[in-house]
Amino acid sequence: MLNWDDAPQGHATCGARRNPDPQKIDFESRLRAQVEQRMAATPAMLHCIDEAGLLVFVSDAWLDKLGYRREEALGRPATDFMTEDSRRRALRELIPEFFRMGRCDNHQFQMVKRNGDVIEVLLSAVVVDDGAGRGRLSLSVITDITALVEAKRFLDASEARYRGLVEDQSELVSLSTPQGELRYVNAAYATFLGRRPEDMVGRSLFDFIPQDERAHVAEHLARVCARRAKVECENRVIQPDGNTRWFAWTNRALTDPEGPIAVIHSVGRDIQDRVEAERRLKASEARYRFLAENSTDMILLVDANGNRIYASPASRKLLGFEPEETVGLRLQDSIHPDDAPRVLPVLADRPGETLLTYRMRRKNGSYVWVETTGKTVDIAGGERQRLIIVRDVSARKAVEDRLAEANAKLALLSSQDGLTGLANRRIFDETLARECRRAARAETAIALIMIDVDRFKGFNDLNGHPAGDKCLRCIAGAIAESVRRPADVAARYGGEEFAVVLPGTDEAGAMTVAANIQRAVQHLQIKHGSSEWGIATVSIGVAAARPTAAEYAPDLLLRDADRALYAAKNDGRNAVRPASGLRGCDGHAQAAI
Repeated sequence: MLNWDDAPQGHATCGARRNPDPQKIDFESRLRAQVEQRMAATPAMLHCIDEAGLLVFVSDAWLDKLGYRREEALGRPATDFMTEDSRRRALRELIPEFFRMGRCDNHQFQMVKRNGDVIEVLLSAVVVDDGAGRGRLSLSVITDITALVEAKRFLDASEARYRGLVEDQSELVSLSTPQGELRYVNAAYATFLGRRPEDMVGRSLFDFIPQDERAHVAEHLARVCARRAKVECENRVIQPDGNTRWFAWTNRALTDPEGPIAVIHSVGRDIQDRVEAERRLKASEARYRFLAENSTDMILLVDANGNRIYASPASRKLLGFEPEETVGLRLQDSIHPDDAPRVLPVLADRPGETLLTYRMRRKNGSYVWVETTGKTVDIAGGERQRLIIVRDVSARKAVEDRLAEANAKLALLSSQDGLTGLANRRIFDETLARECRRAARAETAIALIMIDVDRFKGFNDLNGHPAGDKCLRCIAGAIAESVRRPADVAARYGGEEFAVVLPGTDEAGAMTVAANIQRAVQHLQIKHGSSEWGIATVSIGVAAARPTAAEYAPDLLLRDADRALYAAKNDGRNAVRPASGLRGCDGHAQAAI
């Protein structure tokens, strides 16, 4: 970059105007023209405005981003290219304060492209004297942050959806650390304890549990973190009046993208009525029937053969059957066929208490999600029967399904490369290791393709990084189009290098895929002035093996594919080379320059 201080010795700088010298003025004019020409070609979005707010200079990147020609932009107010809200804020607040203070840093605005699209930008600027006696100018650097703003909006919306789902639930919902510090509670939780949600955040959940049950709950939380799966438990919770109520908790450990436990997600359901009912049932049959007849949960009594001998009146609301209509029916007659293989053995073979969630058939043929607690009880005379308490959990199941969908979407975002949309390096490493293990167990082949964009540094130097990013996205799309099997994984390995894992594929099959990728990239016809081919091309290395646990590992397959890639680059680039032709060579292939 030229500097005004590069003027020859004996000449004053451009800021001094004493004793004007025509030769010096001509030199400064040519020097200024060279500087402006180089600034125009910079890959950054730049513009200059005068004190009247009119554009006197814009860079090529500015024009490319907004879609204007230079003659359409120069001489117009800079605010013409802002949205109405941004324009009002700039005229009212930013521009007057900016010219008074002489600079501004990272102000967020919305700019409008020629086609009407709106982009989010950060603008930083300084006031400079143009050195030509035309007064002060504003030199601004503009950064497009549209993608960043959209990502933040998505995350904010995901959090809002989660809160919207749980705030209206009657169950107690919380997020806590593995040590029990509450990070979030819903309104139902706070209301139950007679507090405000914000007063509970930061408190320990052990503060609301009886002293004699705290060790049991701490042990349960440790088990949740160790298993990283849904774990059920029951414990009492202290009410504001000092009494306690039994709650059944569904706890699951949630991890952050790096793997450690972030928080424990807990959903608590009041089971005080169920606990009291079970205690009374143990005391007498008459008491049991009294409670069963008045319970909102459906209570079933089943004999040793699985036939119903009693159903509570709640069966009318839950299943649409009159209690007497269910007597004599078998359990398997009302369980969804897909759930029966999982549920029936548990109900029939476990003498202790069990908790199951599955679908039951209603009288009209539809199904409802229920949660059942089953327990074997001894009846007078030595007969053993099964007591089953059934609760409608269809609303809770719908919430869990929506939460699972939201979590799946977030997981997808964490597995993608932000620039190309392909799998990222972490997913590639996990996939290669997993598929090598699977191939070793099944004694099948696995192939790996390594792809490198030829002379990509020269492309970036000539065209700028935004063009380089666009080139990588186009090539990534060509790779994805060429890899169509669901089990195949295309990933960005790093920089301008890509990789494709092909389970169940030998070298010949992988060579076919690699050739398709090479042709697809050539078909893009991306102009590349630094390439001997005149267009963007790729060099590809292919390796395949039938690994065994003792003799082959992912790093060996990666090494062979990398050697084949270097061989392709050494052979003139824009080529596909298999690793099998290199097996007899000592060491790695010589890297291409």
